[in-house]
Amino acid sequence: MLTENEKILMTVVGGILLVFFLVIVFIISIARYQKMITKDLLEKQFLKERYEHEMLQVKLETQEDTFQLIGKELHDNIGQLLSTSRLLLGLTERNLEQPPETLLNANITIGQAINELRSLSKAIDPEWLRQFNFYDNLQAEMARMNSGVDLIRAEFICNTNLGLVPDQQIVLFRIVQEAIQNAVKHATPEYINILINMREQNLVVNISDNGQGFDINRHGSGMGIRNMKHRTAMLGGSITWESVLGSGTTVSIIIPVVNNTICL
Repeated sequence: MLTENEKILMTVVGGILLVFFLVIVFIISIARYQKMITKDLLEKQFLKERYEHEMLQVKLETQEDTFQLIGKELHDNIGQLLSTSRLLLGLTERNLEQPPETLLNANITIGQAINELRSLSKAIDPEWLRQFNFYDNLQAEMARMNSGVDLIRAEFICNTNLGLVPDQQIVLFRIVQEAIQNAVKHATPEYINILINMREQNLVVNISDNGQGFDINRHGSGMGIRNMKHRTAMLGGSITWESVLGSGTTVSIIIPVVNNTICL
């Protein structure tokens, strides 16, 4: 026979075990519920991301089709109209003993317009973008500058292959193009030199000019410079400016190319 104290002790122990059991059941239930909530949130996030990805894909495909149509119209229609106009101007010139200077300038201007139109047509052609070649396009940019009326000598030296895929080459080209345009527009240089080397696992691009220079602390927040910084960050790289007032500017771009495919 159990004594009264033993019965009380057993009742207390049993109550404690029951409470302990209920606490464990409660904790397990909370954990399961939390797991279900997390799973539900993850599924919703996955569905949302998949939906956004599909919508983005649709937009990109629509944009690509639109660009392709615009490029075709520019090349086939507007380009042909300009070429015909230039041909007619040429015939008029030949029929005149001394063609007026305005007519000659008009012919030259239309020729420039045709070249710009061809460049624009290529720039929005998806197939051209997929095969973009940084070296060839920068060489064309240098040739255009050297043949211009601004009397700027431009030189481009590349001592390495670019370890960048076409999409990345387009971004790098836009950065370099922005640096060139900034120099031409604001610094009035006599020359612009571009040197590209590979240093260890980094692609190093230096754009130098002997123009007026500028104060990076005062003018370093312009849209052009912000775009260059943003695009360089997209490539996982860094960009710096060294400028001395009256002595020119050097823009240095460093881009890691460790795991990329060499395309040139």
